[in-house]
Amino acid sequence: MAPVKEETTEQRILEAARAVFIRKGMAGTRMQEVADEAGINKALLHYYFRDKQRLFEGVFKGGVEKQFGCIWDSLKGREHLFEAIEAFVAAYLDRMTENPQLPLFIANEVNRDPEGLRAFIDRGMESRQVFLRLVSEARERGEIIDIDPRELLVNIMALCAHPFIARPMITHIHGITDEAFRRMIIKRRKSVPEFIIRSIRA
Repeated sequence: MAPVKEETTEQRILEAARAVFIRKGMAGTRMQEVADEAGINKALLHYYFRDKQRLFEGVFKGGVEKQFGCIWDSLKGREHLFEAIEAFVAAYLDRMTENPQLPLFIANEVNRDPEGLRAFIDRGMESRQVFLRLVSEARERGEIIDIDPRELLVNIMALCAHPFIARPMITHIHGITDEAFRRMIIKRRKSVPEFIIRSIRA
């Protein structure tokens, strides 16, 4: 059996910071809270990360970019639009199920500092170009209606992200449990692509 890799102090700090940043955002997070979450003193935290901005960048460029990278990477190698839609929705919902607070965190932070997070925003540019090409090709073959590819992508992302962003409201209004919410998301892996494809099929 392979030996279990021991978590380093830096990894522990990044995991703790990720949890606090997602809960409170960049503006609401204090370094002491991160130190407490990681179970270390503040001096040790500053030894690894001199200030909150560097720590935030470490979190964003690590786990968060990796999560969204997996979503965009789901489009690579796709040759048909409907297949790409199914793959993208599945990847998005799977990643967000693992980290249900991530969509709201991303939305807040990108709105807070769009220029500073430009590299993150551009992370999926190549895959977005693949998606736009697939839409254009499907439209030229007469398979779908005349729709702006950018609008279609916004619609798909909205249908994927909204349940997580609005989760407190959804659970309150409908009185559903965490388990019921999880089952709803599993069903949406199939229902969202079906809904989108039906709406654009010529």
